[in-house]
Amino acid sequence: MYLKAFSDLVLVNQLKAEDDRAAFNELYLRYWKVIYDIAAKKLQDPDLAKDVVHDLFVELWYKRHTLVIHTTFAGYLYTMLNHRFIDLQRKKAVHTRAQNELLKTHETASESVHDSFIYAELETRLMHRIEHLPPAMRQIFLLSRQEQLSPQEIAERLSLSTQTVKNQIQNALLRLKEFQMEK
Repeated sequence: MYLKAFSDLVLVNQLKAEDDRAAFNELYLRYWKVIYDIAAKKLQDPDLAKDVVHDLFVELWYKRHTLVIHTTFAGYLYTMLNHRFIDLQRKKAVHTRAQNELLKTHETASESVHDSFIYAELETRLMHRIEHLPPAMRQIFLLSRQEQLSPQEIAERLSLSTQTVKNQIQNALLRLKEFQMEK
């Protein structure tokens, strides 16, 4: 079947109704480069842009049966991409706040001997909390914090995408921050 002649609408309908991988591949080939170029320009990080585009098309595949497109397919992809940008900005802001809170905790704890004991207790509790993270998340978090590996190095070591590693680190920090806020 020669899919290049079909419109996006026909390919989307084939994808939805028939799980047509060839239709999905044709849509991917038509749009991945355009979406990647937009992401790379916005993010100023080619690796992150690749991960975002990859995740976008993976999400598209998983949501293929429930796709409701009120615009062109290109417009739909652009909207999905903008939602990814917003999510990344939100995660970055949360990550920055969590790091700042951890830094404040560390700085305050080192001010006095009494605070040092409190810090040691918090560190013990934090390590206990880290031990209760899901195994993959814990492994990624510890590689990041104890071995000080970059997300790219962790991704290569564990055969994961860099974005998956970043997401796992972010989720671990969020869980640890929730633990800190409970105290």
